[in-house]
Amino acid sequence: MILGVLLALATLPQPAMTTASPLSPAPEPLAPAPSTPEPRASAAPTPKAWGLARRIAFRVAFAYLFLYSLPSPVSSLPGMEFLPKAFDSVWHAVVPWVGKHVLRLGTDITVFPNGSGDTTYNYVILPVLLAVSVLVAAVWSVVDRRRTEYDKAHDVLRVYLRYVLAISMLSYGMAKVFKMQFAFPGPERMVEPLGEFSPMGLLWAFMGYSKGYNLFTGGAEMLGGFLLLARRTTTLGALVVIGVMTNVVALNFFYDVPVKLYSSHLLLMAVFLLLPDVQRLLGVLLLNRPTEARTLGTPFSFSRRERWGLLALKALFLVTVGWSFYEERSGFTSRYSDSAPRIELYGLYEVESFTRDGQVLPPLLGDTTRWRYVAVNRYGRVTLRMMDDSVKRFGLQHDAQKLTATLTESGGDTAKKSVLTYSRPDAEHLVFQGTFQDALIEVRLKKVDASKHLLVNRGFNWIQEYPFNR
Repeated sequence: MILGVLLALATLPQPAMTTASPLSPAPEPLAPAPSTPEPRASAAPTPKAWGLARRIAFRVAFAYLFLYSLPSPVSSLPGMEFLPKAFDSVWHAVVPWVGKHVLRLGTDITVFPNGSGDTTYNYVILPVLLAVSVLVAAVWSVVDRRRTEYDKAHDVLRVYLRYVLAISMLSYGMAKVFKMQFAFPGPERMVEPLGEFSPMGLLWAFMGYSKGYNLFTGGAEMLGGFLLLARRTTTLGALVVIGVMTNVVALNFFYDVPVKLYSSHLLLMAVFLLLPDVQRLLGVLLLNRPTEARTLGTPFSFSRRERWGLLALKALFLVTVGWSFYEERSGFTSRYSDSAPRIELYGLYEVESFTRDGQVLPPLLGDTTRWRYVAVNRYGRVTLRMMDDSVKRFGLQHDAQKLTATLTESGGDTAKKSVLTYSRPDAEHLVFQGTFQDALIEVRLKKVDASKHLLVNRGFNWIQEYPFNR
């Protein structure tokens, strides 16, 4: 809330030319003015003084957004992987100290970013960043107290945020277009009751089902990212990103996805980029008023050679980042996309017979020791569903030469491991033998034909005489 107010104050539109308020009567038409040559793109508009509140808000917003985004976008360049680690090492020292000695949290912060962006660590960073930003703004205000406007600094911040936001949109968009973020529901999902899905698991299954919807949403994210890379299309890009990220933020909040903080900040950045044009957009879209064209040049004056040099630097940066993305995504695609190779044991298996310590256990509902289904997913994890519908999950190490499968329980270095040998009597069956949880077992499994699942075989239908809602 506080940051949103600061962003709004920091970017209150102050056009160089006097225009009528969108709420005032439309001006009388004037005689056409004699044609004049258009100004150069680099022509700097005459600066107008900013109010005190706007100057202070801008200083705080500049410091906060800049510090929050670091080390992006430089960290996207090849060879800069050390930058995030360096920043993390600083935060790992500062944040736990602040949590313990300043905020006086009940427990020490020991969990660092691990795939969740909404940890206690992430929440503590925000007041630290805000405090540092206020301090920077205070010093800035004293040192630069005679300055009446920040047109140039505002332009620099806009360029910086355009690239930070564009790279994030392109990265997330490519992950969807190449279908690496959301995989098709795995074998364990096919026999999991809907009531056992977490909200995030339900969202991941919903998104992972459709390649077309991934292409659509990822394409929209990439479109917004590409539009932000050019000054002329920044406003359109901000509008696209606001639409896309509003939906993403809503999904993260309402499906309990732990990326709420980061996605909200990306949305705020897009709003910041749009704010200078809000008054003009409202005049056209809501009040049906004409509006003045906004100067697209920068407050800086560049020679022709300097402009070409900046354009070449921009092209080099984009090509380098694009190649880095391509290499990274190519590696991910070969491992995590739906078309990635699957291990030999991949699939869903139904237990036909189960022997424990020489005793055959019949398939009785409620039995806590007999297996009912075995699912091996693409990531090398095994899910056992027992006869009482309880679920046990294990890591899998598969040795195709020795025909062994090592199941590892969670628990770090002290995790218990079970080494089972396996054989294939025929193409449909799999037999496990060995010691599992202190008991000698022999399990005969039959692979379930994945094409028999309605989720897999329903497909797309142009014509439906009746709704097919199962």
